[in-house]
Amino acid sequence: MFTTTHLRFVCEATTPLKLDGYRAGTNLRGAMGIVMQRAYCAGDRNDPAHASTCPVCWLLAANEKPGQERRGYTLTPPLRKDVACNVSTEYQTGDRFEFGLTLFGDTLRLLPYFILTVPEMGRVGVGAGRGKFDLKQVWAFDPLTQQRECLLAEGENMVHTPTLATSDVEHHAQQMAQTMNGALSIQFLTPMRLIFNEQLLKAPDFAVFFARLLKRLDELNEQFGDKRRRPFEEVTALHALANQVRLIESDARWIDVWSGSSRTGDRTPIGGFIGRATYSAPHDVWRTLLPHLLWGQLAQVGKDTVKGNGVFEIMN
Repeated sequence: MFTTTHLRFVCEATTPLKLDGYRAGTNLRGAMGIVMQRAYCAGDRNDPAHASTCPVCWLLAANEKPGQERRGYTLTPPLRKDVACNVSTEYQTGDRFEFGLTLFGDTLRLLPYFILTVPEMGRVGVGAGRGKFDLKQVWAFDPLTQQRECLLAEGENMVHTPTLATSDVEHHAQQMAQTMNGALSIQFLTPMRLIFNEQLLKAPDFAVFFARLLKRLDELNEQFGDKRRRPFEEVTALHALANQVRLIESDARWIDVWSGSSRTGDRTPIGGFIGRATYSAPHDVWRTLLPHLLWGQLAQVGKDTVKGNGVFEIMN
C-alpha cells in the first residue's frame, strides 16, 4: 500500500478573511495554483513537453486520464465539528486557522514547493476580498492517533523533514473492531461527490461509496505505492461484503457548491452530500472492511479531493 504524509498549516489572519463555506478548499487550492504557476513554473503549461517535466504542472493539472490517473495530493479545508457548517468560513484579524495537505508516496519530494507557496498565498490573499494571512507553523500529523511533529516552529525559518509515519492501519482497525457492536457511523465532513452509472449519487449508499473508495485506493497504490493490482477475486469478495452493509440512520443532505476558474471564467459543480450516516453489518464484515475504510479516511474519496472534497471520519 502507498504511504501518506499529512501536513497541517497553522495560519493567522492579518486582515478579515472569508473562505466562503464549503468553497474553502477550492479557494485555498486556487490561491495555491496562482502562486505556484507565477513563482515556480517558467514554461507554457499548454506545451506537452514542458508539462511532462514541470512538477508544478503535474501538481496542478487536471487528470489527463480520468478514472485512471490520480493527483499525488489532497487538500483538507479548515474544519469545525461543533457547528452546523463543518467548514470554517470567516476569520477576523488575529484569528488562527488550520488547513491540511496529504501527500501520497514520493510526492513528498515536492514538499518544498508547498512550504514556500503557503506564505505567498497569504500575501496574495484568499477568498472573497482577498483576505490575507501569515503562516505560523507547519506540522506533520497522524490522523489516526492525533500525534503531531513540528516541521516549522513559530518564529523560525528552518523546516524539518517529516519523520512521523502514519500509524499501523491494520492494528488500528483491529482495535476499532474489538469495541464495535455491529453499527458504524461515518461523518461526511466535506461534500462527497460520487458517480454511479453515470449519475450523481445523492444519498450515502454504502456499497457505492465503498466501491469508489476501493477503486481510488487501488489506483493510488498503482501510481504511488507498490504498483501491484489487487486480484479480481479479492475485489469481488470485498464488494460482496459491502453489499451486506445496511443504512439504518442518516441525516445526510445534498449541497450544491461551485468552483470558479479565474483563468477560464468557467464554473464547475463540486457539490455532494454531507452529514452523518449510520450503518449496520455483521462483526466479521466490519472486521474485513475497516482497514480499507481507514485508508479511505486517510486518502479522501470521490471527486475534487484536491479542492477539499471527500473528507470523512469514521465514528465508532
